[in-house]
Amino acid sequence: MRKAAWVNLPRIYGENMEKYMEKLLDIGIDETYVIVSQGSGSIFPSKVKPQIKEFKGKDPLKEYIKICRRLGIKIYTWIVSLNLPCEEFVERHRDWYVVNKLGVSCIDKPPYVSHYKWLCPSREEVKEFLIQHFLEVAENYDIDGLHFDYIRLPDILLPKGIRGRYEEVPLEDKILPQYDFCYCNVCRKKYMEERGIDPIKLDYGEEEYSRWFKWRANRITEIVKAVYRSVKNFDSSLEISAAVFATPSLAYKYVFQEWPKWGLDLYNPMIYHKYYNEPVEWIGDAVKEGADFGVKISAGILVGFMESRNEMYRGFKAALDNGAVGITIFVYPPPRPELYDWIKYSLKKLG
Repeated sequence: MRKAAWVNLPRIYGENMEKYMEKLLDIGIDETYVIVSQGSGSIFPSKVKPQIKEFKGKDPLKEYIKICRRLGIKIYTWIVSLNLPCEEFVERHRDWYVVNKLGVSCIDKPPYVSHYKWLCPSREEVKEFLIQHFLEVAENYDIDGLHFDYIRLPDILLPKGIRGRYEEVPLEDKILPQYDFCYCNVCRKKYMEERGIDPIKLDYGEEEYSRWFKWRANRITEIVKAVYRSVKNFDSSLEISAAVFATPSLAYKYVFQEWPKWGLDLYNPMIYHKYYNEPVEWIGDAVKEGADFGVKISAGILVGFMESRNEMYRGFKAALDNGAVGITIFVYPPPRPELYDWIKYSLKKLG
């Protein structure tokens, strides 16, 4: 069983980072997806993405790797990919960002929350940017692999459990044009060249709209495969994985991800059950849907949702019983002190 955690590097950097990592080992986890690139910028010194101001002149990733190597902890660099609200980057590349069906850029009116500013995966410049960003990590750091996050379009539909948090978001499965991306000039031109139709004129009930939906999902798949090929050409031993939406069907329906088709080495579906108004046992159902495609899954579990030690154990067990090769917890350090014990107990009991 693989035992992993998404690690919040800014949270532990500047404190006793070594102590945090020793405690991670103590609770039974020896693999980490460490955040090295956020929407607000890069945590390490990057040549293609602005570095976050608080880390200027520093390299937290280098220090983190040194500690992990000494302790025998594996390192997969967690890279926020297409969500990029960094002001400096926005000013430089405004035309790279997605546009909704009303013709409004996400920069001018982000959907749902202010940081929802997304790069368009149809653009060659975006593809090249992402390739270079992944490669600079692979080339300059002693790591075991790289990890995609936010590799999608903005949610055209939100998970049912959180729809009530936002004004103007229907509780039912209803697509609205202000949440429907991307209709930038590049996307529209490419689709018109292929199909002879301007997608911005399509009605939601039309069969052609389903083709247009699929076309956009294919752009996500293409950019993932391009990055994957580039990294593997550099070093075929590096494992490439991704944080994806909970199940293949929901991922496609909500955020245009057809992740079982991406050809990655491992998938970490974010099976955060309360977002979907589901009980903890649903974690097993979600894993099974993905595992049935024949891909390797380490179930992403939001430990802060767990209300008891027994519930956490049942969630972990449901994942493993339904085909997961491991557990990936979100997030480390956990938000409540008792969760350390609950994680340790559950992992130890499962072997």
